Amino acid sequence: MKSADTIIRSSTKDDLESIARHYGPLDNLGDPFCRPGITQNVRLEWLVIAEIGGEYAGFLYWHLGRKPFFAPEIAKFAHIREVQVLEKFQGRGVGRKLVDHAIARLRTLAVTDVFLSTAETNDAAKHLYESVGFREFRKQIQYRFALDGTH
Repeated sequence: MKSADTIIRSSTKDDLESIARHYGPLDNLGDPFCRPGITQNVRLEWLVIAEIGGEYAGFLYWHLGRKPFFAPEIAKFAHIREVQVLEKFQGRGVGRKLVDHAIARLRTLAVTDVFLSTAETNDAAKHLYESVGFREFRKQIQYRFALDGTH
């Protein structure tokens, strides 16, 4: 099947089972861009689904917010939390279609800036995001402290 067969659509509660099989349970916990006290449940209006030939192919999930701590001059922003495509559908433009669809929807919501992140080693994701127009905003360093003394 070709990427022309790809449909991007709004999500339903029934899609959460496909996502859980592919990715694991989707929630808002641990997301530095949202306030867990008010967003514990999945917001279906922030979730879009990709299908190829009627088969689940992946998803994109975002959060909306105002005045992020790292850029308080931004009135309304979105954080694309996850872009996931099943391995058998990767390389067919599904991720691009998900991102393009999300950006179009976010424009209608008067979002002024969209943020996302990926691992420095994820070359495919970096290529996709940069080709769409995302630019590196800042770097984050992750530290590890092994309590067993191995590192």
